[in-house]
Amino acid sequence: MKVYGKCPKCESEITCSTNANTRVEFAMQDGEDKTLTCKNCGTTTAFHVDNLYAKESRIAQIGAGLIFLIGTPLMFFAVNPIFTGSRNHYVIYVVGGFLLVPVVAYGIIKKQDQIRVSSFNRRSLKGRIHNI
Repeated sequence: MKVYGKCPKCESEITCSTNANTRVEFAMQDGEDKTLTCKNCGTTTAFHVDNLYAKESRIAQIGAGLIFLIGTPLMFFAVNPIFTGSRNHYVIYVVGGFLLVPVVAYGIIKKQDQIRVSSFNRRSLKGRIHNI
């Protein structure tokens, strides 16, 4: 997942990749403050974890879109009786039911990415982290 912060000088977004799902996990992995350098103006800024936010991943959107765009025509290809060589309508209905597979896969990938982003953005790091 990519985490973003706003550059105080040029207002562009500065990105940082992480595999943390929440701000608490991010702080445990990288510390409460993360130093990022703006690619636009070159300013180095230290961001507190609460000043960073997540957006939906383009990689997840592209992957889900590819599954949908490639899977749907393949299902139509499988359903067409000219290509399958079968005139049995039950086969067409069963294979047509598999048309839902790309749609469901697209929905699941999209929903999981939305859950990760909202989980990160909703909860903030409260107070300092202490090792006991």
